[in-house]
Amino acid sequence: MCQGRQSSDWFQWSPRRAFSGFTKSQKAELTKTRSGGGALRDPVVGLALALAGLPVLVASALFARAACSSIGLHLPPAAVTACVSSLALVCAWSAVGPVLKLTSAVRAAHQRSLALRGLPGPQYGLLGILPFLRARKDLHRQVTEWAEQYGPIFKVRCINYHAVVITDPVLATCVLRDKVLDKVRFQYHFLDPFLGGVNILTGPTDDHWRAVRKGVSPAFSAVRMRDACNVVAQCALQLVHIIAARPQTPRNIDNLLLRESMDVIGRIGFNKDMGALRAVEDAHAVDQADLMVRSTHEVTLRIYEPYRVHKLWKPSSIVAGLLAHMRSTDPLPGSFAQLLLATQDPSTKQPLADHLMIPEIASLFFAGIDTTGHTGTWVLYLLSQHPEVEEKLLRELDALELLATPSRPHPRPVSPQDLGRLSFLQAIIKEALRLYPPVGIGQIRVSRRHDITLAGKLHLPRGTLLWVPHHAIQNTSFNWDQPDKFLPERWLEKGQEYADVSKLRLPAEWYEGMGVGTGTPLPSSAEDCTGAPSCTAKRYMPFAEGPRDCLGQNLAKTSLLASIATLVAHLHFDLADRMQGPAGSVITFRPCQ
Repeated sequence: MCQGRQSSDWFQWSPRRAFSGFTKSQKAELTKTRSGGGALRDPVVGLALALAGLPVLVASALFARAACSSIGLHLPPAAVTACVSSLALVCAWSAVGPVLKLTSAVRAAHQRSLALRGLPGPQYGLLGILPFLRARKDLHRQVTEWAEQYGPIFKVRCINYHAVVITDPVLATCVLRDKVLDKVRFQYHFLDPFLGGVNILTGPTDDHWRAVRKGVSPAFSAVRMRDACNVVAQCALQLVHIIAARPQTPRNIDNLLLRESMDVIGRIGFNKDMGALRAVEDAHAVDQADLMVRSTHEVTLRIYEPYRVHKLWKPSSIVAGLLAHMRSTDPLPGSFAQLLLATQDPSTKQPLADHLMIPEIASLFFAGIDTTGHTGTWVLYLLSQHPEVEEKLLRELDALELLATPSRPHPRPVSPQDLGRLSFLQAIIKEALRLYPPVGIGQIRVSRRHDITLAGKLHLPRGTLLWVPHHAIQNTSFNWDQPDKFLPERWLEKGQEYADVSKLRLPAEWYEGMGVGTGTPLPSSAEDCTGAPSCTAKRYMPFAEGPRDCLGQNLAKTSLLASIATLVAHLHFDLADRMQGPAGSVITFRPCQ
């Protein structure tokens, strides 16, 4: 077991030093030191504007002289020259700041490049991995291939962004659970237009994030999840009736499950019937759900094409309606609505204003709908390709009297008490989440104020990105046996989430002093290491880890269990002929990950 450490064991001030290879004599630690650095984008823009202003000013002066001449007003050439010289001096002076910042940013990028020179990684040109982003829409799979080729820790670069890719479970857990490393905004900024602004999903770990996170967390308590189970079962039965009405008609099950999730979140979170499933059967219904579903797909495409110009769904329609509903009714106690209305803006000590409330409502909707809907689709797809697994699940449902049979055509609905008894269904869902994590590209963290030394072996200047790709961690051969196989049975044995250090690929000295092993706690940060350790090194993290893990993961797990149990108990799913087998379905499904 790992003994509790004092803060200095993991974090200490030290002078800057360049990385010169792996030193075995160094102790395992995570050291933070102040250093220089800077972003590249802002000084480049400032310099470009300053330089572009000079010819514009010269042209303007010449145009003014010509205009004066046309009306008979003579300007001496000396006056024009003096004017242009003064304006040029202003432009040159305004360029000094951007030039200095650009120089600092280039120097910092060069230092990061030198620090990583001992790490393996893919070969690329001036733009780094940017061409890979354009050429392949499954970046998460590309990173997994790189991990198999280069090992559990390697480097990549995208233009001037240098990143260390970490697929080792011990180091990945340490990074994600650290409270100093924060999210990288460029990974999430493309969501801001869709969600109406910065929010708890996309924003930094600041006072506003802490206030909202703490405020809405009770919405996912065990008591609330029991209520949620009943709502999910009702919505899933409604979906069963929709599909059963035309059993031979090919259905877009991904779209239907997204609609079901929208109805569930509308009811349990805001006490409002969204009518997303009802709109499927009612041709006259105003189907805002379809617009939202199509926009969630557009958001997914923007991960790889951030400058797409296609129109996005805006939260002004659905979310503004939800906000008006929240303010005009009495929200259910413990619901999203009630808790958001009670949350205070830390900067004003007043309730959240509308411009802050709307992005938070939108993020709760988007995160819950997208995760549950797509994962449910993957589960049904996997069951359609593995009839032996489906047969075993049917036996489990039958034993609980949840299966529709000739002698029991209308079985009882799934109850909260059933969720803990559906052990094999839990294993199926876990395996689906392992193979197809909701955010396959994972999490990117950065230290903006300090250098860090990773495990006492690798010194990283501030601004170096730490990339923890979920798909790669959960699908590499050095972390899992038969990672490409759908084997729900592996989850029937306890402790499968945790890494066995003896089977990992990094040298043993990387873990010296960490006290890690299968399921052994690992210190998360200096703040947490004053007493008993509270972390474990994990190789399974579909909902991330640490302070920025998925807030709604309890709701996602409850929804998946109740929804899949209900659907499979009443219906059998096969791929439509037009999907042309599993290969065709993979082409269709992959962009949705």
